[in-house]
Amino acid sequence: MKIPNNKYYEKLDLIYKNPSHLMHKKMQLILNNVRGGGSLIDIGCGTGEFIVQLKDRFNTLVGIDTSSHAIEFTTRRIGKDHKILLECGELDSLRFQAERFDACLCLDVLEHIKDLSPFLQEIYRILKPGAEMIVTVPNWYDMIISGVFKIDSFHVNTFPPWSWMSRIRKAGFKIKRCRAVDFPILKSDFLAKKIYFLGMCILIVAVRQPDSGHA
Repeated sequence: MKIPNNKYYEKLDLIYKNPSHLMHKKMQLILNNVRGGGSLIDIGCGTGEFIVQLKDRFNTLVGIDTSSHAIEFTTRRIGKDHKILLECGELDSLRFQAERFDACLCLDVLEHIKDLSPFLQEIYRILKPGAEMIVTVPNWYDMIISGVFKIDSFHVNTFPPWSWMSRIRKAGFKIKRCRAVDFPILKSDFLAKKIYFLGMCILIVAVRQPDSGHA
């Protein structure tokens, strides 16, 4: 797999806008699960699609990404907006204030993080108690696609849904909701909710619990 560049983000931007694509349905589900508030951080903001879509729900929005191409693309797209801060870098290196954010998006990110525990603990640290973190991750099929066949070498974590949820709980979060984005072939929203472990891509909504010495 090639390192994402500007053309990659241009293509991804078009995919989000395609109503027949799984990524578009994922976007709609995520937007339906985001509560408004004072501040939101989008970790791995990519094209900036969610920052644009959620701009009216929050007073301040922060988008971070390790890709300079992503930040450049999003900066060109958004322009100057006093509500929005974009930063290029790793989450832990940016050292945000503790309990700063009311909501967090962490979409298609955790599968790329080698050291998950400290990463999730840093998200916990910067979120306010009661804040919600919305996560999307590959389903267990990725254990075969990336884990066995190495089709996507950038996926360093390949877990079934219950293992993802277990790691999120250990970081101090309570699982509020878990579902598949879509259900294959049958395209059933009911099945995507009820037997999510057979669905396409997993969406998890987790609530940051008050500090109880979990870490």
